Amino acid sequence: MKRLLLSAACAASLTAGVAAAESPWSIAGSLGIVSDYIFRGQTQTNHDAALQAGVTVSHESGFYAGLWGSNVDFGNDTDFELDILGGYTGSLNDNTTFDVGVAYYAYPNAPDGTDYDYLELLATVTYSMDAFSIYGKMAYSPQFFGDTGTAFWLGSGVGYQISEDFKATANIGYQWIEDNAFAGIDDYFHYDLGVTATYGILSIDLRYFGTDVDELACYGGTDLCDERFVGSAILNF
Repeated sequence: MKRLLLSAACAASLTAGVAAAESPWSIAGSLGIVSDYIFRGQTQTNHDAALQAGVTVSHESGFYAGLWGSNVDFGNDTDFELDILGGYTGSLNDNTTFDVGVAYYAYPNAPDGTDYDYLELLATVTYSMDAFSIYGKMAYSPQFFGDTGTAFWLGSGVGYQISEDFKATANIGYQWIEDNAFAGIDDYFHYDLGVTATYGILSIDLRYFGTDVDELACYGGTDLCDERFVGSAILNF
């Protein structure tokens, strides 16, 4: 009995030590491949595949910072995008969370004078109940991609957890751009819907993307805004 009590005391001491040593910081990452990198309804890789990776460091207070990168193809020397992220996330109640942050989108090897780099202020509110979730999100840029003036984006989406491993989601968004003529595209709607299967750290997604942009109105007659199916496989760790 004395040995058992001593063992229990030692175990309790070790548990307390581990709890005391737990860091308030956490780190998460992802590595994946996607058949076509789509951002707000438009291909960023000219319909080619993309290799993407990201890492986020979070504090238990709710603050976080991260990096995310992908190959791109804009028809010139630009072949890489690096996003620098930071923000704060928290809960409004048991069912509602929020996220406010900033993102800087950088294109390190873009040709001189293209002015691709830009910053966005972001805010998201998500409501979840049982298997159902819905969110609203907004983004504001004081100087949008390609030096096309101020821009505002508004989006929303719904999700339904079909089972432990399968989730269906649908999203819609609207992009406003101040200088449409210089941007080469009018303000537009975009949407997507698909299913995600999760197996441990692996997520496989099949999704259909589309916009309301006619081909002739998409950067002077390109297929960059066309509807398409996209598949992806991502490792989350």
